[in-house]
Amino acid sequence: MVKITVVGVGPGSADYISPLAMSCIERADVLVGGRRHLEALARPEQETYPLTADLSGLPAYLRRQAGRRVVVLATGDPGLYGILTFLRQHFTAEQLQVIPGVSAVQLAFARLAMPWQDALICSVHGRDINDAVLDQLKQARKAAVLTGPACPPRQLARALTHIMPRATVYLCCDLSLPGERVMMLTVGELAQLGEEITSNCVMVIINE
Repeated sequence: MVKITVVGVGPGSADYISPLAMSCIERADVLVGGRRHLEALARPEQETYPLTADLSGLPAYLRRQAGRRVVVLATGDPGLYGILTFLRQHFTAEQLQVIPGVSAVQLAFARLAMPWQDALICSVHGRDINDAVLDQLKQARKAAVLTGPACPPRQLARALTHIMPRATVYLCCDLSLPGERVMMLTVGELAQLGEEITSNCVMVIINE
């Protein structure tokens, strides 16, 4: 039976990879992950499998690795809008060992020194903005939204302007990386922002 270790590698900087996660990565025979992570973490003797948007061939590849130490690298935390959802569709819980990581959501709230146990968490990364998401955000006092190039923050802000234009947005971009920045605006201001921010950002929205 194949055994797969899914390792959260944090929001970007290697400083946020836990010692346990790093130990699993170093001992792996096979590393699966995005090209950026493989370039930074793989050793020459390790076999690598770069992930792309098309994951259809991944389950069969992983099943062929029975008996080898296989590690799948996941951005942030594997269980928060990460690859764990896909893997659980093809493998049982017994076949998966999950090493959690620091998510961009965690780090965004940490940067703001803001508790987040009462926050709604959702994602429009690679997803459409639909009425269900907008209604959830309208009802939430505090929310964190993962965005991405296909649905950047300004696009979501424009969809929110008619229901919560004065809500405060903390735009947390490139967290833990050299270009990290945190901006505070209203939804209306973000909707009119001249700059289109396409890097992965977390929008922390306070609607009071």
